[in-house]
Amino acid sequence: MPRQVIITTAVLIVLAALGGFWLGQRQVTLDASGVIESVADAHVAQHGGDRSQCVGWPGEDGAVFYVRCAGILYAVDRWGSLSVVDLEGGI
Repeated sequence: MPRQVIITTAVLIVLAALGGFWLGQRQVTLDASGVIESVADAHVAQHGGDRSQCVGWPGEDGAVFYVRCAGILYAVDRWGSLSVVDLEGGI
């Protein structure tokens, strides 16, 4: 195999490894109060109500936090994505 191909392949492998390492080190840091405030703001913007009625607690499985606002349970994953878990007020 030509030497130029081996050098180019090695450089691409090193760049891919460095890019993967860099992306792996980028983590979303979720602050409990910041998460609750963000979910409360989104809830009030969509449904109205009062921000002070929202409470949050650490999650389990795929959710990092759970936040309940006026009978709606939201789950927040480690990337900060918000999803509605329960509309009835269970848990």
